[in-house]
Order: sequence, then C-alpha cells, then structure tokens
Amino acid sequence: MYTTKIFLRDLTHVKQFAAATAKYDKLKINLISDIYTIDAHSLIGIISLDITNPMTLELPDEEPTEEFLTDMKPFLMTEPEPDKTLG
Repeated sequence: MYTTKIFLRDLTHVKQFAAATAKYDKLKINLISDIYTIDAHSLIGIISLDITNPMTLELPDEEPTEEFLTDMKPFLMTEPEPDKTLG
C-alpha cells in the first residue's frame, strides 16, 4: 500500500489530476477526504469532495511506479518553507 498527501488548489488542478490518473486506468487509486473515499479516476467524484483541504492519495493494492510518482508530483503536498525571520 502507498499513501501520500495531495492538494488540488482549484478546478483546473482537479481536471489536470483526473487526466493524470486516467493514464493509469488499470490501477486502483483512491482519494480520501475526511470520511469519504472515492475512485480517483472519477472527475465527478473528485469535484464532490472538499478540495479546500489536503486529501490522501492511496494505492491500496501495490507500490507506485516511478512514472506514476512523476505524474503525481505537481499535486503532492509540499512542506511550507521555514520562516527565516524567526530566531
């Protein structure tokens, strides 16, 4: 099993994510938001989630390929830059 956090910032980003997952139609990909789990291939399903918060991307049956990880990179949560004005 593989899980990571993603963030879809707007509807355009949602469409890009759906197009990226469509490439892997044989791969089971879930998106988890709060108590809801949907098929990440479904644009309607993704739109039904609260995209204002990060979601969990899950591959329940296998580990991702390098190609998949590269395709998902634009959607991954990134750690915020440390505030250099402190300390």
